Amino acid sequence: MSSSVAGSLTIFRKASFLVAGASHSALAGAAVAVFLNSIGFELYYFPMALAFASLAALLASYSARKGDINTGIAVSFALSMSIAVIALSATKEYASKAWQLFFGDMLLLTDTDIVVISVSTSILLIFAAIYYYKFIFISFDPEGAEASNVNLHVVDLLLITLISISVVSALKAVGAILVFAIFVAPAAAAREVGRSIESVFYFSFIIALMSLLIGLGISSILPIPAGALAALLVSSLYFFVTVFRNSN
Repeated sequence: MSSSVAGSLTIFRKASFLVAGASHSALAGAAVAVFLNSIGFELYYFPMALAFASLAALLASYSARKGDINTGIAVSFALSMSIAVIALSATKEYASKAWQLFFGDMLLLTDTDIVVISVSTSILLIFAAIYYYKFIFISFDPEGAEASNVNLHVVDLLLITLISISVVSALKAVGAILVFAIFVAPAAAAREVGRSIESVFYFSFIIALMSLLIGLGISSILPIPAGALAALLVSSLYFFVTVFRNSN
């Protein structure tokens, strides 16, 4: 549910790169948390990851005011990856920690992780329901929204922050590398077949859910991470749908 709603809003906002920027900013925060744990500080990764992702969201929102959201995301991307590499290289058991942060594993989620995902999804759904029309308005017609007295910058910051929170909550499940595919590819494929805004949300949810279920099913038989399988399925589906539509 989280990936379909946040992913669709990202696609409508024309800021697909935001997911990658948020996930890698979160990766930097999680890497710092792992490093601090290795030297004796007991920290849960989520608050630190959320702080870094939120900072990236603020930077992206500021860059959007200048008309180029992707530049701010790209710079935060580079900064975050530098911090992540430095923190992880200084951490004991670097390889195993890096693997989990980069690629995740849905089968290794703890009760705390599931609670975090549930709460984050609930927050996303509540705010998406309250600000639905404003999110859509600023995504498709920002000039008209501003002319209608919609506080464009505040609503945009809220949208970007909600997307970032959703991405951070999925970090441990699918990893910083694959979260981009899980969030963006289902929504992108749904946009190719959906005939209305609402249908994009529905199709995105179905595509994301089916890919995750198939990924979990195959990973129970083969020693392959479920998140990687799900990302492979949705990415392949997007290209298949795109080629099929362009050929007709």
